[in-house]
Amino acid sequence: MPKVVISGYYGFHNSGDEAILFAMLMALRDVVPDLEAVVLSRDPAYTAREFGVRSIPRDNPSQVFKALGDCDLLISGAGGLLQDINGPRSIIYYLGVVLMARLLGKPVFFYAQGFGPVSSAIGKALVRQVANRVNGITVRDPDSRDELSALGVTRPLLEVTADPVLGLDPSLVDKRKGREILTRLGADNRPVAGISVRPWKGLDGYKEVIAKVADDLLEEGWQVLFVPMHCPGDVTTCREVAARMRGSALLLEEQADYMNIMSVTANLDLAVGMRLHFLIFSVIFGVPVVGIPYDPKVNRFLQSVGLPDGFNAEKLDYKELSAGVKNVLNNRGRISGGLIAKLAPLRTEALKNASLAAELLRSV
Repeated sequence: MPKVVISGYYGFHNSGDEAILFAMLMALRDVVPDLEAVVLSRDPAYTAREFGVRSIPRDNPSQVFKALGDCDLLISGAGGLLQDINGPRSIIYYLGVVLMARLLGKPVFFYAQGFGPVSSAIGKALVRQVANRVNGITVRDPDSRDELSALGVTRPLLEVTADPVLGLDPSLVDKRKGREILTRLGADNRPVAGISVRPWKGLDGYKEVIAKVADDLLEEGWQVLFVPMHCPGDVTTCREVAARMRGSALLLEEQADYMNIMSVTANLDLAVGMRLHFLIFSVIFGVPVVGIPYDPKVNRFLQSVGLPDGFNAEKLDYKELSAGVKNVLNNRGRISGGLIAKLAPLRTEALKNASLAAELLRSV
C-alpha cells in the first residue's frame, strides 16, 4: 500500500485550504485507490475525522520525522505555501519539512504550488537551494513558474497546471443545502450577491468602499450576503463592513465548513471577493465574479479564467469598484457562459497534478 505524507496549511479551518485538501485527496484516490495518506495538521482530530486520513500535529518534529521515514512520497502543497508576505516563517516551515524528507532519502512532489511573493534574501536562497532538490514540481499559474525560474530553480521541469479545487466535480456539492442555509439566514427569492472580505494590514479604507457598493446593490433590489472563509478573523471583518452600511446585509456567522460554503456559493448570482477560493468556488458554478486582490494570486486566477484584473484592496476606489460591479451585472450571462467554457480545460489541468504525483509514486 503506497504511503504519502501531505504537508500544507491544513487544520487551520480556512475553507479554501480545507477544500484544497479535499480536492487533492479525491484526485489522488481516483488514480491510486489504495493510497494511505498522512496529513500534517494544526488540528489533527478534525483533519482525520473530516477527510478519513491519519493526521499528526504539524508542529511535532518527532512525529513528522517518523511519518516521513515511513512514507514513500512527500507531497508539499497545494496553495500559496512558499511566500514571505508576512515574514519568513512560512517558507522556513514548509521547506524545512521538504528538507527533512530529502535527508531521509524520500522523494518530494510540489503539488500545484502558488509561488510568491518572496522578497527576503533568505527566502529566495532557501527556495533556490531546496526546490532544486525535489523530484517533481507543478505550479498553479504561469507567473509562479516564471518567478521560480527567475530565482534559479532549474530542475525538475516546472509544469503549469491549475488549482486542485478547479478539479472538483460540481455535482459533489449539494446546491439544495446552500439554498436551505440562505433561507435560514432570511434570504428570499431576489438575487443574492456574496461578498468575501478578510482583514488586511490593519487597513480600513477598503471596508468603507465595499460597504458603499453593498448599499448600491441593496438599492438595486439585490440581497447581500457576507461570506467569511476563515474564522474568526473574516467574521470580524465582515461585521465591520456590514456596520458601515446604511442597509442590512446577511452574514454567514456559523462555523461553516468548506462544503457548506461551496453549496452557498452555488446559489449566488454575483460574487465580490478578496479571498481567492471564494472566487474559485463561485467560478466553479459559473457565478460572475469581481475580484479585490490583496495578493498577486487573485489576479493570476482571474486571468486564468479570462477575466480582467481586480481592484487593488490597498488602493480601493469607490468609483472604480462600482463601475466594475455594474459592468459585470450588465454582462452576467456572457460572463457566466465564458466561465463555464474555461472550466473544462482547467479541470483537466487540475486533475493532472494527481496523475503526475502518482507517476512519481509508482517510480519509487
